[in-house]
Amino acid sequence: MNDQAKVLRRLVSQQKKQERQGLRVFAVTSGKGGVGKTNFSVNLGLALTDLGHKVILFDGDLGLANLDIACGVTPRYTLEHLLNGEKTIEEILIRGPKGIGILPGGSGVQDLANIERERLIEVIQNLSKLEGLGDIVIIDTGAGLGQNVLNFLKAADDIILVTTPEPTSLTDAYGLMKTLQRNHSFHTINIVVNRVIKEKDARDTFKRLESAANRFLNLPLELLGWIYEDVAVGKAIMKQEPIGISYPHSPAYQCIQWIASSVSGIYLDPPKQAGGIRGFLTKLLRSF
Repeated sequence: MNDQAKVLRRLVSQQKKQERQGLRVFAVTSGKGGVGKTNFSVNLGLALTDLGHKVILFDGDLGLANLDIACGVTPRYTLEHLLNGEKTIEEILIRGPKGIGILPGGSGVQDLANIERERLIEVIQNLSKLEGLGDIVIIDTGAGLGQNVLNFLKAADDIILVTTPEPTSLTDAYGLMKTLQRNHSFHTINIVVNRVIKEKDARDTFKRLESAANRFLNLPLELLGWIYEDVAVGKAIMKQEPIGISYPHSPAYQCIQWIASSVSGIYLDPPKQAGGIRGFLTKLLRSF
């Protein structure tokens, strides 16, 4: 993998970067499953699309890839077809609601670590086309502390950690932050508290996480926002449609729209320079 990373860095240096902010990669994660991470990822993408961004959703859950189901679409091809040289990025990328881009990952991301150098160059050049197809990539990672999840988080420009006020969710979220702090240094982890009854629940939840992170991890957190408990979410899931399509005026989606405005601000005025898709791939390959 060291040789492959060298190839990638050489390719990056050979291609001139445009005089603009590069594509920015957000990784959405959670300490445990069942907190609404995938639905949040999809609807955040839709809300950012409404704000004028060109968004690409990347399914990074290698075990239970279900982002396409949440979007109500059925992909014919995945990243594996790109790695095998069967399809191009344009053929794999499908369009979901509001024209949002969807990149089905499956086990293809894991296979990236074992690809031959010659094929790696072609794959990187193909994936680099994402720079022209979008300006924000949202990676819906798997839940938990698996190595593939950590690789995505270390490679992304920004991390959004979704939790709920439940004690078990908070414990798992802290465990994820502890693992991240042990393996990598981060500027800030952005927190979204899902399924809250009132604003105080969200702020109290964040304070508990922030207090533990400051005391034991020296890890800065930022409260990105919260999402109210809403029956419309369950109804949208049963319809296999994002809530931003089925119930765009629901309290939950209005919260996500508010969060999207903050994310857009992070993107437009980031705390650190975005690495773009090439920078993301460089860091991802180094993690394998």
